[in-house]
Amino acid sequence: MTDSTTVHESVRAAVEAYVSAVRAGDPLAVREAFRPEAYMWGYLGRELVSAPIGAFCQVVAADSGERAWTRTYTYDIRSIEVSGEVAVAVLDERGYQGEDFTNHFSLVREDGRWRIASKTFFRTAGPAE
Repeated sequence: MTDSTTVHESVRAAVEAYVSAVRAGDPLAVREAFRPEAYMWGYLGRELVSAPIGAFCQVVAADSGERAWTRTYTYDIRSIEVSGEVAVAVLDERGYQGEDFTNHFSLVREDGRWRIASKTFFRTAGPAE
């Protein structure tokens, strides 16, 4: 296995940790997938959202109860590109809390560990949008 393959697999593992955390509804694990100062931007329909990642952790924490959406949730890590100690990854989610999203993550490797530094996302427009 080449060093490039190992690095890509490490970035993929960081994105998979995010996926596992949101699927489990575990805000602490979501928080751990991100750098402490991480921020997110994106669109929920026509509404621009901009907030520290802690706000997203609150959304994950509020998603309690039956969590029926997890049965039909699927995802695909569409791409990963690494440049030295930084990377970008694109994650497509289908059925996250009943919605479809495309997420663009910027990741940074510090002390050998990849973590998400920012999340930029787009929710696929629903019938009312």
